[in-house]
Amino acid sequence: MATKPTKDALLQQLIQASSDTVDLRRKKDLSEIEQTADALFRNLSSKEIESLEEEYSSDSAIPLGFKISIKLARSKNHIAQFDEPAHVSAVIAMYNEHNRIKPLSEHPNGEDFLRVKVHQLNWLFKDSPNYSWDLTLVDDGCPNNSGKTAEKIVSEAAYPNVDVLFLEHAVKEGMPVASGLYETGDSQKGGSILYGMYHATREEKENHVVLYTDADLSTHLGQAGLLTKPILEDGCLAAIGSRRKEHSVVIKMGQRNDRGKLFIYSWKRMLPELGYITDTQCGFKAFDGKIVQNIVMPSFEKKFAFDIELLLKTEKIRKFSIHKSPIAWIDSEAESTTTDIQPYLPMLKSISHMYKKYGNRNDLSDEFSNFYDRITNNEWRSMLKKIPQEIISRNPEEFSAYDKIRTSDLL
Repeated sequence: MATKPTKDALLQQLIQASSDTVDLRRKKDLSEIEQTADALFRNLSSKEIESLEEEYSSDSAIPLGFKISIKLARSKNHIAQFDEPAHVSAVIAMYNEHNRIKPLSEHPNGEDFLRVKVHQLNWLFKDSPNYSWDLTLVDDGCPNNSGKTAEKIVSEAAYPNVDVLFLEHAVKEGMPVASGLYETGDSQKGGSILYGMYHATREEKENHVVLYTDADLSTHLGQAGLLTKPILEDGCLAAIGSRRKEHSVVIKMGQRNDRGKLFIYSWKRMLPELGYITDTQCGFKAFDGKIVQNIVMPSFEKKFAFDIELLLKTEKIRKFSIHKSPIAWIDSEAESTTTDIQPYLPMLKSISHMYKKYGNRNDLSDEFSNFYDRITNNEWRSMLKKIPQEIISRNPEEFSAYDKIRTSDLL
């Protein structure tokens, strides 16, 4: 009879078998990290898995695949330990995802994301009979028929718990969740996510968590347990994936984004009550199902700043009720719909509106709000060429406390 390897021997085997280059479009890579995560889940305690995360997440000598597997094992452990009935709803907005929804064999940027995400959810919950799940995809007015393609895949695969919706229908029917939208062009992701979250909570479910994520494969949905635990067990109203916390595992393409730093510095001046959060734009967030209807309706922001309005409304229900979970995230820019848009200025103008509608009024926030209300596109482009070094040189986590740069230093 074969002898069961010791913990150290097992870890050494798993680390040596893990790859440092991970492409979740490849079935081999996906299978490898999930098998490693299953081995960790079956053989290690929750404390042992947590200690691995603390020890290895920032160790450059440890393969990327193993680091992702640790996140998945922690997530699966959280799911398995919750012994009450629970339901997870996942929502995805689709716009120009007609290439990414294809397999890699059919398009160089194909990710086969619909089938892969269903697989990831099945993998996460297969050992946890208390859990059920559903997935809602919402076409955000895609000119290339992403929704129709998704419907065909769902029909052919006969997925029993996957819905495909069209924001156009909500707009035409005058649904309250689509208030302020006269056509789908008035939405940029936000309208579809809100519609999907509303759809997921039409009926009350016990221990219901509603999450949304991006269509790409940057975040393995097997990490959903990292978001459900703070809500179901710790009493948080929301849990958001963070790419900036200690123990986050991030593979980011491209150059350092100084514009992103200016964006974070500026919105933190207007909404200091959310100062304990930095990564507001990570596409992996979850909310307690009991509050979803209250935070999605009414909402005025249907574009890329919708995340911040949801977080702000959650914070208004109960202070410091948003948990930040370090996640594994691999950049996926090939088919991104926001890479060229860089909608920072429109988002800051929307955030100014949020401040005046929901915020705690103060002189500094007034200054930044009024400043961004009047800034033109030309002035913004000029600002980007001379972002103060005091902002560029700092970690965005510092911007909650650091507020020495005033609007007069930006123009």
